[in-house]
Amino acid sequence: MKFIKITCLLFVLSIAILPASAQFSAGARVGVNFATEPAPDLYHVFLARPYVGLFGQYNVTTPFAIQVGLNYSGEGANYKDLGTGNTYQIRHAFLTIPLMIQYKFPFGAYIEAGPQFGILLSAKERMNDKPFVDSKRYYKGTDFGAGIGVGYEFLHNKLKGFGFSARYMRGITAINKIDVVGSDIKTRVLSVGFTYRLMVREADRK
Repeated sequence: MKFIKITCLLFVLSIAILPASAQFSAGARVGVNFATEPAPDLYHVFLARPYVGLFGQYNVTTPFAIQVGLNYSGEGANYKDLGTGNTYQIRHAFLTIPLMIQYKFPFGAYIEAGPQFGILLSAKERMNDKPFVDSKRYYKGTDFGAGIGVGYEFLHNKLKGFGFSARYMRGITAINKIDVVGSDIKTRVLSVGFTYRLMVREADRK
């Protein structure tokens, strides 16, 4: 928890000094995660969970930018054993810190790619209709992945700064401490939502 508090404090302080340079901007993002964590011999479907976060962006040079984020990310999976008919519901919450390299097109669209570090905040699960039970002790405290994304930001008029994005993150490291049928469990998350970038300067368009 101490590491999480320090990370949040550093992020807030970095956002606070952004106005000092026209190369910096900050914003927020919110939307829906379509998440799953494939497990062997179990049928799985994507689970809809919310995400919300803040980001800081630095325009390195036209048309490249670096964006770092701090997000609450709801993740997990829904499983079904086709042999027995049993269902399993897994719910995870992560604090994620993505670092994305963006290539911006003049008309407002962009593509991005980069790594992401995650800190497990909570984990719970249940079988069939039984109550959820805490299962955080069965999972590692961190997750590391990488992803790609696309988005669009309005450049003019009243919608300036607003945008929408889609990002797919794939876990590289396993999140489970105990093997599940001899296999590692890794996260898969497709995020779709809206963005709003504050302090959008004319220097961004040059």
